[in-house]
Amino acid sequence: MLNGSSYKYILFDFDGTLVDTNELIILALRETCKTFLGRELSDAELNSILGKYLDDQMRLLSPSQYEEMVLFYKEFYKSRQDSMIYEFPGIRQMLNSLRELGCKTAVVSAKGRGGIEHGLKRFGMEQFIDVIISAYDIKNNKPHPEPALKALEALKGTADEALMVGDSPYDILCGKNAGIKTVVVDWTIFPKPDILKHSPDFHIMSPQQLADIVKSSMRM
Repeated sequence: MLNGSSYKYILFDFDGTLVDTNELIILALRETCKTFLGRELSDAELNSILGKYLDDQMRLLSPSQYEEMVLFYKEFYKSRQDSMIYEFPGIRQMLNSLRELGCKTAVVSAKGRGGIEHGLKRFGMEQFIDVIISAYDIKNNKPHPEPALKALEALKGTADEALMVGDSPYDILCGKNAGIKTVVVDWTIFPKPDILKHSPDFHIMSPQQLADIVKSSMRM
């Protein structure tokens, strides 16, 4: 690193980054659309709303019915979360490596706190996360810098010593808008050209690569 700092504060997106919720999210969005709008959700519509705050997703699909759609989505998701959510291979090992390196970590997500805490506990990750910034802890969601900056404030960290790790363009833009180096994970379901055009600082193929990046920064 040119400024001589090391990466000590790691901010993670949740869905699609730490935990594989992709299949359930897509199913819940499609079922909500079918139930309330009587039609299939197109792939173009799906890609345009993935990663957004739930209220915003539903408002884009139906300004008049979005409140009922939000409630339906939440119930549908909750009823299936224990059977359709999976751990990405290597995530816990990576989190443990970051802990051993002395890093502080945060989840920065457009998801509600209850869903984040449930997923972290289910896969034994809660011990590795110091701070949670959920959709209801902020006024401005990603790509606005507020979620990342609020996480850094809670961690008592600085932007030049932080990494923002995610699977969507919103994560990358949030980090950049906050002056934080960014990392995109290769296991994203977003079209990669849509993410890479925002020039993330790092593109990792496996969770362990993140720990390697942090370790290398500490030797410089």
